[in-house]
Amino acid sequence: MLNLKKEIKDYCFLIKKSLKEPLINLINHEIYNNIDSFQSGAIGEGEVDTEIRSVKIMSLEPNEIGPFVSRRVIFNELKKYVAFIEDIYRTKVSNHYFSDKNYFQFLYYDHKMSGHYEYHTDHSFNNPRSLTILVGLNSIDDYEGGELFVANEEGIKLDKGDVVCFPSNFMFPHKVSKITKGHRKVLVIWTQ
Repeated sequence: MLNLKKEIKDYCFLIKKSLKEPLINLINHEIYNNIDSFQSGAIGEGEVDTEIRSVKIMSLEPNEIGPFVSRRVIFNELKKYVAFIEDIYRTKVSNHYFSDKNYFQFLYYDHKMSGHYEYHTDHSFNNPRSLTILVGLNSIDDYEGGELFVANEEGIKLDKGDVVCFPSNFMFPHKVSKITKGHRKVLVIWTQ
């Protein structure tokens, strides 16, 4: 008999301290140095509903990097990092997986705004994403709450450099519980 819970777990993995400290430090200095430039996290087509999602976001798109050398370095290093994670995914999970596009978004959850995100999936008709990769960018000592729940499994608290990877489809709904103290910084990467 098929054990769906085990099958789902087989498609999700966690790697501790996967992203290297120098790149995390560069991201924290270059991206998170000005939280005021982040936008409120919209749902769908620009709609903000803080009951569902309360987070600040900043995307890193190749056409928006401009003359910033450090942002170009971050972008190029993240592209290499995605290739590394995808190789692990193909080896450990599915050798049928492939992608040709990556999207990078930096998230900032803060206790002052009760930062959280209710259960959702990342794949939709308008965003046909394949793989969700979440990377912790600050220490678990910097925040309370903020656990990641994937497919109703027990919560995962991402530490600096930790990565969680799972398919973006309907089988992997996930949420971030409310931040009750401090702030949580996360890089989310989607492939398609």
